[in-house]
Amino acid sequence: MFAGFVIGAWLGWPLIDTIFMAGVISMSSSAITAKSLIDLKRLGNKESEFLLGMVILESFLSMFLLTIVNGMIVPSETPVNVPALFAGVGIFIGFFALLAAVVVPRTAAVFEHIRSEELFVLFALGTVFLAGALAEAFRIPAIVGAFFMGMVFADTRIAGRMKVKMESIRDAFVAIFFLSFGMLIDPASLGSVLPMLAIAVPLILLNDLFLTASLAYFIGFSGRASTAIGTSLVARNEEAILYATVGARAIRANDHLPNDYAGRYLTPFAGILCIVMSSLAPILMTQSTRIADFFTRHLPKSITFGAELVKRTLKTVIMPNFLPIYRRKRLFQASIILYAAWIIDLTVTTGMAHLAMSIFTPVLVFAVWASTRHAFRDPVRHTNYGVDTGPFSRSAIEAFVLRIVVGALAVVGLVAIVWQYYWPSTLVILYTYFLVVIFSMKVVYRRLGLGVGRRPTPIRLVRHMPAARSWRAASGRR
Repeated sequence: MFAGFVIGAWLGWPLIDTIFMAGVISMSSSAITAKSLIDLKRLGNKESEFLLGMVILESFLSMFLLTIVNGMIVPSETPVNVPALFAGVGIFIGFFALLAAVVVPRTAAVFEHIRSEELFVLFALGTVFLAGALAEAFRIPAIVGAFFMGMVFADTRIAGRMKVKMESIRDAFVAIFFLSFGMLIDPASLGSVLPMLAIAVPLILLNDLFLTASLAYFIGFSGRASTAIGTSLVARNEEAILYATVGARAIRANDHLPNDYAGRYLTPFAGILCIVMSSLAPILMTQSTRIADFFTRHLPKSITFGAELVKRTLKTVIMPNFLPIYRRKRLFQASIILYAAWIIDLTVTTGMAHLAMSIFTPVLVFAVWASTRHAFRDPVRHTNYGVDTGPFSRSAIEAFVLRIVVGALAVVGLVAIVWQYYWPSTLVILYTYFLVVIFSMKVVYRRLGLGVGRRPTPIRLVRHMPAARSWRAASGRR
């Protein structure tokens, strides 16, 4: 979402409009990703399960964020109470979690006995409308309620029957949705969004093909699998259109918000962006192997060596592993989750609350560093890195990986702190971290890969070879 925030800030948009812009740019298309994996026959690949899970998680987080942001700008007679808003969203999601965990598993057998097809369709539609009405009662878009209701019935035996019976209704409503979305686009504003599109498309490609693929490689996937994950996330479709539609409608409905930014340009921008990125995604997915081989051949050896060290360390900590020596990773994972929640709160707060959280952030970074060092100690000691396994090498690898991982987390916190004061400085911070990573990889490659700076092992030289007679005498032969 950082690319969307940069574009919104560069255009001078307000914060609310920038959030919807970031949502449009960052949300990948789960439908296009799944369809492309099926067409390319990649569902059996190791990375496909992780990819689909990541897309589903992204869809859930997008709905949660959409719920929060929409609740903040829905017009009301009283000012928005942020703690009450979070509590309401928590109660709303908790209600559906209760349905999924307790109510629906015990009542699904009753719904299976509905023999009449007409009555079953009415039951399915009734659940959708009930979820939408409940969402509206919590000042949440009705589509979000329908989304969570679908998740409630996803693991039941009637899910397949509901999908078959509502397929024609789904296709009809999808056609109506896109028709209404097209009617919201003003052709006169298409020329104004072309500069935005020229910036957004390269940033999306940079984010998915470089950052996302790099993260996938660091946690244990191969170069080709990581590139396949990055190219599969390029497409933008239903989630982006959803953000644009809900955001533009909510902003227009609020008289206190200007309509000259997202309310006017977000819908045509999202429409053109989805067309362009959805056209590029299948092409990039088919060429993902060539892209991975190209980077493998042309990247410097220092970068590939350093990335391999990070990959072999994080793979044992991030990926599932049930060996006793890797049980310390639970504390590390919990600290990462808490730190992510802290960064989200730091980003949305303003004024003195933001200043107070900014002062306390270095303490949190130190705590994350301590938990990370505790989690990496045994994996570094027992992982085969393909280099000298002496104490010097182990300590150098541990310090290098800690510098990369904790440095990234610290940079994220620094960006969240500085963004509200002067956002262009965040680009300098990110570029500086990039240079630090490249320099650190060169240093560790010179020390471990090439052996430069390593203390040489003393070699004893024999001045004279033993004579043949003395050798025979020493061996007892005549």
